[in-house]
Amino acid sequence: MSGCPCCGFRDGSGNPLEIVKTLRLTNTERAMFGVFARSFGRFLSSREIVDGTYANDPNGGPINADNCIAVALVKFRKKLGAVGLEIDAVPGPGGGRRMVWAKTGRAAKK
Repeated sequence: MSGCPCCGFRDGSGNPLEIVKTLRLTNTERAMFGVFARSFGRFLSSREIVDGTYANDPNGGPINADNCIAVALVKFRKKLGAVGLEIDAVPGPGGGRRMVWAKTGRAAKK
């Protein structure tokens, strides 16, 4: 069985937690990755992403946490794309963001 041309894992069968060990992430990106990986394939609201990312911050994160996450997501998406993952977004009420396998849009088996 052939692997993904991007990351070498079979579609939907790799473990994002193992793949991410090869990436150089900032502290914020690492916290965001944890939030997305724990809910792999499920859409998260902006509030869930902010709360999860800054859960260990005694101050609850910066005052403009939503903006900080939006800016951090730009570089974060590029880094994830290099290992065959992507952050999918659906705008509007009931939308959100989720982590999926690039090109397939499918969540991995845990």
